[in-house]
Amino acid sequence: MKKWITVAAALCLALTVFDRVKAHSLPQPPQRNDEVRIVPNGQRAGATPGQKGATYYALEGQATRVTTSFADGTSATAERSFDGDIVASLKDVVGNDINRVRVDRKDGTNDVVQYLRPSEEPVQALIDPSVRPTLDWSNRQSHLLHRDKVGSGAGLRWKGGVMRPDRAAPEEDELATVRSMETVWPNGLSARTRRVPSKMGDMFDGKPVRGDVLVTTLFRDGVSIGTANYFTFERIFAWKIPGLSEGMIANEHLKARYGGWLFRPDMAWMNLQTLGTYQWKTAINEKRFVGAPARPTLVARVVGFFAPTVHANEDGCDDLHWLDGTNFRFCCDIHDYCFEKYGCNSSSWWKVWSSWQCDRCNMDVVWCFAGGGTGRGPMII
Repeated sequence: MKKWITVAAALCLALTVFDRVKAHSLPQPPQRNDEVRIVPNGQRAGATPGQKGATYYALEGQATRVTTSFADGTSATAERSFDGDIVASLKDVVGNDINRVRVDRKDGTNDVVQYLRPSEEPVQALIDPSVRPTLDWSNRQSHLLHRDKVGSGAGLRWKGGVMRPDRAAPEEDELATVRSMETVWPNGLSARTRRVPSKMGDMFDGKPVRGDVLVTTLFRDGVSIGTANYFTFERIFAWKIPGLSEGMIANEHLKARYGGWLFRPDMAWMNLQTLGTYQWKTAINEKRFVGAPARPTLVARVVGFFAPTVHANEDGCDDLHWLDGTNFRFCCDIHDYCFEKYGCNSSSWWKVWSSWQCDRCNMDVVWCFAGGGTGRGPMII
């Protein structure tokens, strides 16, 4: 009896294997991966708070030149050509060329980075798909290749979004390596950020300040037109552009829902945030709206600008997640809370009348944006 059971089991196993081989040998229906993925209204789609997003890269893409001064006395200047290619040049303390890093933008998948040194063989590599090269990135990559004494492409690895040799020590943060950074935009706009140690007796908002301060100065045609500060110990971002906007955002504003800031501001972010704040507020003040002219009222016109990116009940601001935790994040969080409280949804942006409570939520967030994120409304002088 046991023998027959063993034979039967073996036969079943053989038949199973035969069926699987036969199934694989027959033509298989094509695998379909063209199904449209639907995201429910009000649900976050693809954005991660605290990560660089579309708005950050849109602001960075407007920059034509970034100059980074490093603590070791070297300085790198990266410039963007009209077709998006980037060339970063690293110089020593007396201005001699050390190296160049060239980013050849192709299609986002096959982008190439070249490492060039005087009288040395060039090194060329495909850029990791997860890396999105910027002017600031190119300067940092140029400096790291010099500091790591890279002589060839042997042993290079992608570590933390940059090329490093296997033997490289962990990358030091901006505190230890960067003294200042300048970002230049078209039309005479530029911003420069430097790290300044606080001194005994320094105060902000009536309280003592400790640690370093990232101090940003905004220029138009070489003339200072505004400032911004990030207090690294207190985690407070404050800005003042006379005649346009001023305000602050502190860590406690975000503690209830997010536990505080979701990222640590650096000099590149400080420059872009300050330039962006100037650009947005200037557009609102000069045109009285940044939206479709067909909309009759100021509130409706401002909604026309912000509604496509700040709608429904998504945490924070759609496509602005690298700016989460800053001036405009405050507006978005208040708007989210209001929608949750009254059960509103994205349709309230487009209906002539949905409910008083929902319309009030939308009017409040527009008022907050018009005030540069301060929550006090427009400050038009």
